[in-house]
Formats: sequence, structure tokens, C-alpha cells
Amino acid sequence: MIEISTPKTHSLQQTAVNKDIHAEDLNEEDQSFYTAIKPCLNAMATNPSQDTISNLVNYSKSI
Repeated sequence: MIEISTPKTHSLQQTAVNKDIHAEDLNEEDQSFYTAIKPCLNAMATNPSQDTISNLVNYSKSI
């Protein structure tokens, strides 16, 4: 029989979010992409769609 294992990583142990990353620290291509999607992301954060709200409520009811 062959023994199978998964390599150990620390990816699940890092729970803190790195908030030290700024748009200025990105390369030119990443800055362009960030600038292009930033208005849409901000709009979703301030005005979530009705589907998003319904999904959150339904999930909350299920747990």
C-alpha cells in the first residue's frame, strides 16, 4: 500500500490580514487593475445587491 501525505503549510494559521499594503506599493500593472476595479468594489461595499443581502440572511438562518 502507498502512503499518501499532504505537505504541511502555515496558510491556515495566518488569521491576521496584512493591512500594510498600499496601492503605491503595487507595480504599474497591478495599480492599473486596482484603479479600474476600485469604484465597483466600493459601490458593492456601500450598496450591496438585494441578492447578496438575501444570501446573507438565508445563511444566518441556516446556522
